[in-house]
Amino acid sequence: MKVLETGMFHTNCYLVGDTKTNECVLFDPGASITKLLNFIEESGMKVRYIVLTHAHFDHVMAAPAIQDATGAQLLIHEKDAPLLSPDNPEANRKGYLREVIRKGEVKDTEYKMPRVDRLLHDGDTIELGDLSFKVLNTPGHTAGSCTFICGDVMISGDTLFKDACGRWDMTSGSEDDMMASLRRLHDLEGNYRVFSGHGIPTTLDAERQYNIYMRRAVAQPH
Repeated sequence: MKVLETGMFHTNCYLVGDTKTNECVLFDPGASITKLLNFIEESGMKVRYIVLTHAHFDHVMAAPAIQDATGAQLLIHEKDAPLLSPDNPEANRKGYLREVIRKGEVKDTEYKMPRVDRLLHDGDTIELGDLSFKVLNTPGHTAGSCTFICGDVMISGDTLFKDACGRWDMTSGSEDDMMASLRRLHDLEGNYRVFSGHGIPTTLDAERQYNIYMRRAVAQPH
């Protein structure tokens, strides 16, 4: 797995490749189109799927250009797909858009909605060669936020961060849902290497012990 930071919010874009097929899954291409295309080229792999952990603009902006360049299919949870619409006020934050245009990180002069090829649901799997990603719907940051598990790796988007969790005060966010999602992740068997939408990696065991939001979620009556 390789990671590239993109955009002014330093969104982590992950490339997870399968050596059997020489194809890969690209998670959350937020901006920096040229950097992303170089990143993909350097990997020597073909992008089969673009997977969005959720629909917020800083995880989405470069997706249409990457689709056009690679022919990859885009996957997102059914509850977040409507948030990709330009009618969603959080899809087109003018300040962010101006900045990424100024830096040449997107090609278009306005928000472009990506093409959705597959809607995901809780419990689905994404198969690619020897790789299998289990889809966990972990709402809270958005209703369709997802965490993806492959082997001992957890790609948690903006649900779980090192020592923190995603904010829940935006469209379709919910504090109650976030607490339930953190409990769900806490209660998974075993340990995982956790790769978040922003910031540095951690482990699930470390978050069980030190993350005050996860500890609060587990302590709440439910």
